[in-house]
Amino acid sequence: MEISSSVKLPEGKGRRILVTRPQPAAARTARLLQEAGFIADVFPLTKTQGLSPTVEMLDYAAVTATSINAFRHADPALLEGLKHLPLFAVGVRTAEVAREYGFQTVIEGGGDAVRLAQTLAAHLPPQAHIIYLAGRVRQPVFEERVHATGIIMRTYDIYDTVATNFQPDAIINQPYAAVLLYSGVAASSLKHLQEQRAEPLLKADTKFFCIAPRVAELLPEHWKNNSFSADHPDENGIFRLFQHI
Repeated sequence: MEISSSVKLPEGKGRRILVTRPQPAAARTARLLQEAGFIADVFPLTKTQGLSPTVEMLDYAAVTATSINAFRHADPALLEGLKHLPLFAVGVRTAEVAREYGFQTVIEGGGDAVRLAQTLAAHLPPQAHIIYLAGRVRQPVFEERVHATGIIMRTYDIYDTVATNFQPDAIINQPYAAVLLYSGVAASSLKHLQEQRAEPLLKADTKFFCIAPRVAELLPEHWKNNSFSADHPDENGIFRLFQHI
């Protein structure tokens, strides 16, 4: 998921926002919020961790990635063996990080999984073999769309997204204008924290800004009424939801 933001946030006026995404992305999001005048509390409900799969090095035509975490957690030797290939990145930020890791030919895929699949089809012939450096927790749409093009994609789970064991004491009943939720794992974790308490975890007027409708659907019913889903599954989409506060 992209973390490059070009959306101008409204003036924060000291309003408090809860950022639940993993580090180091959470710190970057918090900095953008603080620069706009918000108070950003970082409470990572998830973290990413490497999986170290055994990768079969075939005669691939290209590499693709949908998150910067693919580069952060990949074996350096694996990246070294692939960086001579063209790299198709889901969006701007993933492309930037790919270049930082030494990939010379980087093609941006339009910012989401569907457009990335279309970009691959526009550049590669059917039956081309490519390698996908993926996260274990993912939606099937990208692989389905690539399969439909005739491109043969071999997927390797490079990293996983798991819940953290953060205790909620620091956030209980704080006057949050909004909670930012970037994954289904984070939404489920926040719901679990609420289910462990008899009293409300968050104030009744707290809004929930979700990366996608599927994330909002995981919230308890009384939170769903205050939830908003991004029009595009990236941080720009999340930041556009700030019109609701």
